[in-house]
Amino acid sequence: RLSVFVPDSLSRSASSLASYIRNRYKSPEQQIQALYSWVTANIRYDEDSSFYLNRALDHEAKIAALLRRRKGVCEGNAGLFADLTSKIELRSYVVYGYPAGVNTRGMTGHAWCAVELEGNWWLFDPTWDAAGQQGEFQYFMVAPSSFISTHIPFDPLWQLLEKPVGYRNSFSGKKESLHYKDSVNAFLQMDSLQQYLSIERRMKNAGATHEMFKLWQTYNRMNIAIIAGEQDMQLYNSAVDDLNRATEIFNAFVQYRNSGFQPSKPDDLMRKMLDPIEALIADAHNKIDGMGKLVENFQYNPEAIRKKLLALAVRSEEQKKFLKKYLAAGPLERPELFYKQNGN
Repeated sequence: RLSVFVPDSLSRSASSLASYIRNRYKSPEQQIQALYSWVTANIRYDEDSSFYLNRALDHEAKIAALLRRRKGVCEGNAGLFADLTSKIELRSYVVYGYPAGVNTRGMTGHAWCAVELEGNWWLFDPTWDAAGQQGEFQYFMVAPSSFISTHIPFDPLWQLLEKPVGYRNSFSGKKESLHYKDSVNAFLQMDSLQQYLSIERRMKNAGATHEMFKLWQTYNRMNIAIIAGEQDMQLYNSAVDDLNRATEIFNAFVQYRNSGFQPSKPDDLMRKMLDPIEALIADAHNKIDGMGKLVENFQYNPEAIRKKLLALAVRSEEQKKFLKKYLAAGPLERPELFYKQNGN
C-alpha cells in the first residue's frame, strides 16, 4: 500500500484527483497504485449509498456524489476507480458478477474493475481491499487466472480467459475460445445496445441457472428493451414526420389545383410538385418496418400510420394522373379539364 495524500480541494472531482496523481507519480504502475490506495483509504463502504447513488441521473453525477459523500457500495467504488484510471488514459471497465462460493440465493451481487496496462488486462477489487486488513493489497492488479477463484463475472468475456470456467456450459472442454483480447477490443468499440446484445449472447451460451445470474440476465434484457424502445420511438416519430411532410405537399398541390393552377408555373415545375411524396412514403414504410425487431413493440401502432400512408399514396396517384392529363392538353383544353373533373 502507498500512503497517498491528496489536498482536499483536489479530491472533490475525479478530473482534478487523477491529474494530481498523474503529475506526482511518473509510471502508469505507480499511478494505478496511488489511485487504488486513495480510493481504498478514503471511500467507506455504506449500504445506504446503494439507494442514494442509484438515483443519480448519470455516471458523472454518481462519481461526483461518491467523492462528495466519501462513501458508497461496490459498484460505486469500482466505478470511481475505473473512472480515475480512464482519466490517466488507461482503458478500464466495471465488471459485475458475484463472489465465488457464495450462496447466490442471497442475491449477493458484486462489482470490481478491469484495467488494461501495456496490452494486458488486470483485475482489481477496491471494495474488498478497503474492507480488509491493513497491509498489502490482496485484490490489486491480480492476474485473471487467479482472480477467477474469488470472482465470477456474469459476462464470461470479463473472466479475461480464453476458456471461461464456472458456468453450466463450460468453455474448458470446447475447441473454440473467446480470444478475449480481440473480443474485449471489439466490445469496447460497440455502442450500448451492441454491448448489451453481445452480453446476452454470451450469457445465454454460458447456460448458468442460479438466481443471481438469471437476475442479471433479466436486467441486461431490460436494458436492451429500453434502448430498443427508444429506437422504436425515434423510428415511429420520424415516420410520422415523413407522413406529415408528404401530407403538406399533397395539400399544397390540391390547394393550387383548386385555384385553377394560378398563379401559373412552368410545366416542368408543376410536373415535379408531387414527386417528393413517393420518396417520403417509402421512407416512412422503411422506418415502420424497422420497429420491433429486437423487442416486440407494444407501445406504438404502426398499422395506423400504414393505413394513412396507403391512403395518401392512392390520392397522390389520382392527382398525378390529373396533372399528367392537364400537362398533355393544349392551352385551350386545360380550363375544360377542371370543369369535367368537377362534373364527374
